[in-house]
Amino acid sequence: MEIDSPDLLSSVFLQDGHLVDNFGEVVVFSAGETGLTAEKHNQVQLETQLNDAEFLGEHDLFCISDPTLEMGLEHEVDEHSASEKCRLEIDSDEEIEADASENILADDYEWAPHGSKTMFMLDLLDNLPRLRLSDDHLRTILWVMRECRTPDVPSFSALRKMQSKLTKQVKIESRHHTSSLGNHFYMNHPAKLLALDWGNPLVRSSFRVYPEVEGPVKEFWQAEKWTREVDLDELSPMWANWKDPSTTHRHYYVKELAQLKDGSFVIPLRWITVDSVVHAEGFDVKYDDESALFAVHTNIIKRHLASSLRRNVLDLGITHGPFKFSQYSPAYEMPHPLRDISKGKPLFRLRVMVWSDDVSGNVSKQYNAHTNVYVTNVNIPHRMSAQEYFVRFCSTSPHASSSEQFVALSDDFKADVWNEAYDCELEQEILFQINPHLLPADNPQQSETSSHIGVKGNYNCRRDLVGGTEAEKESDKVYQSLYKSGVKDKISQYWIEELLARAKALRARRISDPITRDVRLKRTSLKGEARQQVKLSIEHEIQLELWNWVIKQPPESYACLEENDPSRSDVRAGDHYNFLLNTQGIDPHQDTPVEILHTWLLGNEKYLWHDTNKQWDKKKDGTFAVRLQSSSIDGLTLPPPRADYLVQYKNSLVGKHFKILQQLGVFHVYDLCSNDLFRLWKAAGELGALIWCPEIVDMPAYLADLQILLDNMLDIWAEIDPHRIICKLKLHALTHLGEDVRRFGPAILYSTEVFECFNAIFRRCSVLSNHLAPSHDIAITMAGMERFKHIVSGGWWKGPDGCYVQAGESIRTFLVRNPDLQRRLGWAGASVLHPGAVKLQPRTKRKSSTWQAAIGNITIEEPTPSGATWEACKYLVSRSGDPCRVDSWVFFVREERTLVGRIFSLLARSGSSSTATAATSSSTDVVVIIKPYNVDEQKDSVFDMPVLTPSDAGHLFVDPKELLFICNAQHDCKLGACKVSTNSRFRHQERQETTIPHTTIIHSALDRYILNTHALHNAHLIRETLPRSLTAPIPYKTDRSHFHKGLAATLRVTGPAKRAASQAKAKETRNRKKAANARLASSSQSRLETIVEVDGDEGDLGL
Repeated sequence: MEIDSPDLLSSVFLQDGHLVDNFGEVVVFSAGETGLTAEKHNQVQLETQLNDAEFLGEHDLFCISDPTLEMGLEHEVDEHSASEKCRLEIDSDEEIEADASENILADDYEWAPHGSKTMFMLDLLDNLPRLRLSDDHLRTILWVMRECRTPDVPSFSALRKMQSKLTKQVKIESRHHTSSLGNHFYMNHPAKLLALDWGNPLVRSSFRVYPEVEGPVKEFWQAEKWTREVDLDELSPMWANWKDPSTTHRHYYVKELAQLKDGSFVIPLRWITVDSVVHAEGFDVKYDDESALFAVHTNIIKRHLASSLRRNVLDLGITHGPFKFSQYSPAYEMPHPLRDISKGKPLFRLRVMVWSDDVSGNVSKQYNAHTNVYVTNVNIPHRMSAQEYFVRFCSTSPHASSSEQFVALSDDFKADVWNEAYDCELEQEILFQINPHLLPADNPQQSETSSHIGVKGNYNCRRDLVGGTEAEKESDKVYQSLYKSGVKDKISQYWIEELLARAKALRARRISDPITRDVRLKRTSLKGEARQQVKLSIEHEIQLELWNWVIKQPPESYACLEENDPSRSDVRAGDHYNFLLNTQGIDPHQDTPVEILHTWLLGNEKYLWHDTNKQWDKKKDGTFAVRLQSSSIDGLTLPPPRADYLVQYKNSLVGKHFKILQQLGVFHVYDLCSNDLFRLWKAAGELGALIWCPEIVDMPAYLADLQILLDNMLDIWAEIDPHRIICKLKLHALTHLGEDVRRFGPAILYSTEVFECFNAIFRRCSVLSNHLAPSHDIAITMAGMERFKHIVSGGWWKGPDGCYVQAGESIRTFLVRNPDLQRRLGWAGASVLHPGAVKLQPRTKRKSSTWQAAIGNITIEEPTPSGATWEACKYLVSRSGDPCRVDSWVFFVREERTLVGRIFSLLARSGSSSTATAATSSSTDVVVIIKPYNVDEQKDSVFDMPVLTPSDAGHLFVDPKELLFICNAQHDCKLGACKVSTNSRFRHQERQETTIPHTTIIHSALDRYILNTHALHNAHLIRETLPRSLTAPIPYKTDRSHFHKGLAATLRVTGPAKRAASQAKAKETRNRKKAANARLASSSQSRLETIVEVDGDEGDLGL
């Protein structure tokens, strides 16, 4: 067979006057290899071989040791020259890349503003919060993409130029600030960051700009500070009927006259919501036609539907103006002055939570001190604000304290500052203000925030007057609220120390120094009272001089004040003392709430765990670990406990470990600790479950129970160690928790766990900064991440032409379509689990069986129609949104009764709609079989929890939609005498089975369980469902005052003795060190004399 010769020109095309192949590479033809071509080819080969030889020389295996490397500094490599050479090579590469990228046309509108999918994906890679890339990483990725001939690959500089341009368009600017102490730092201002929320369609729909005054309390805007304490002028001032396009231009303001649809007049004082419907609260106004006077009825505040408003003050001004009010009516300025500021734009006010703390800038254990400031928008639900996506980085500095950085925030909190934003829901520009709402942090930081002496001071509580000397704390009033703040304002402290130093120097020069002192003091005739009066006069002059000096500090700030500004003659907030002390709407002493991560988990729970395990031996360690690992965690939002690790590193645990101990520890320590400590475990567990309550239906009842449980826990601590409440501030701080819950809502709203998690993102940015300007580098990086999140979320921003724009369709849908990207950006959308939905087993594990095979050895009639085959379900979703599996403990409704039981089986008919869609279930297609249990009327005598025992009713069919919520129950191992046993299973290591036996708890046949009321998940639902007799707390001490006086009397005996022993020990230690130092000095002197004597002998010998 004859084979045709290949056509060499079949894959060559003419393009732009050049011949190119299928890959777009230019093809060069020649009539043969010329001498010049051969020489060039040989040169390339030689360079390649030399490069290979150089690589081998650099490798440790082939390199030859160079003795000149150890000859001294003159032979060392110049590191600057090496880095300069590297920089020049990079610059050269950048020029080549830039030339190559000039021909790339990026005009794909679907991927605007990036221009191409490639550019967008590179921007995505560079802005993943927890997967930070260095510049070298990005250059390598770009190189690999070019090698793979990926289309539209930009140069590194083109990518950075695009990112910088977009960040400027989105209006996120890292501003430079200099504090009054001279420290420099950069800040991404919260006003610019929160403006993005208004234009983000994924966020804007969740905004709540008005307080909600009725219903359960589960958000900030439902608690008392927002609904009762906040000044009316700090709430959103206006409302309009946005649902009716014909009336959106008619804005209603507070403290303005308005007319209802029924013809009556009102003056709204504030806008509120009731069941998510906006109402106006204010005064009724009566109009007298004869006198044309409006009379305001200020004796009662009434509530009206906002939608019932018909005419605003501008409309009424046409028919009833100018307005005349009766003599005793409040004198409100109408129209409202804010109308001049708004220029027809809607006005709103946001409230923020400001967090600050010291954070290490290193991922390693080596500490690299930075002070960070973050903010969170509290006008969005907690389920959103508790996600990393919504934490806004403001600033960091290795030098400036939080007090100095807070001063920079004052620009955004000023009453006359309104910020512009685009409201994507109203589709127009708006103006908004920002007000601080609360200041969560750990206790030392909150003390600094409130300019308090700190946790080591005698008066160590920032919230009240409790404290005194050790002896005073042992008085009968040790538990009373006696507050006397000290000074720990870092800005004030700086100027205090500066003034003291200057005063000391001036006093020495003008009074003490005989040469330089005041001429009046040099007179020898001046004596006695007259001389003293001159000294007082000079001291007064020094004070006046120092005062005139300090009010002009810092000079840059003083120069910015106008000539008639009264603050020119006084100390100023921010310049001379903590600006938060002078910020409207926030009290740093009362608005620094008890933070449950540091105060509860790393406070009380840590103390309890330490006191329990400090006496354990290895046998007890092992017993507790086996018991804890054998616990049931179904119904708890906990990972497997890793009990061996927890016990091995029992003194190095973190918050997540103490959450495990809080919920499960009490079931395993009943015979491993004293009775007093076991009572404390029970009291702490009951209190912890109440603290983590996410929703409070009856606030007075909740606060009453909280107070009883707090009192019980503190009283048991006092029995164990009366001195603990004195030396551990965190225990005393918990007494303020009830007030914080009343003012701010459930304690989990202001837990700082999300900020602590966000610190991991900060550290990854910190290690990639150049460390010469860390505050600037990190602020720029964080601004880029905020810009990317906004664009990929479909947010709006003002384009170069002044019109508001969104990203292209492909970018807008990218985040919604990609759960992986959502997770990597710290975003978790609303739950997709719908009550009653089922999820089948994976297809590889799915098996069909007959009814009898499916239900096993129980007797229960098959649902009609019979004869079908059944498939096991993986889980069923309860009304509360919990996935419930086989063996899960659940509360359910049957025949209008609420019962509790354990799921025996979850089955679905084969071929039904439920098995086809794995979504909505029906009572005919999905079968839930539950083994019911009775809840005993009396709590367990050991654990003080409800007891679950089998019901005589047998197994029951339950409608899938009647499952209320999941709960956790533990086997009563104490009564059942369950044993630790080494079974036939072996431990796994590196996913391989070892020969090490697996030790576990073998539960006895006793069918008795304890309902875990220490569990955090669904604790509030359990309290609402069970009889009050099983959940009502019982006071531990009926006469607490007498009890505390007895403890104080004991402390007045033991306290002085302990302090005397401590002083004696300290004195002994000082004397011992003094003697050791004396011996060391004597020994050194002896050695010196010996050396001198030897030198003298050598001189005599002529050596």
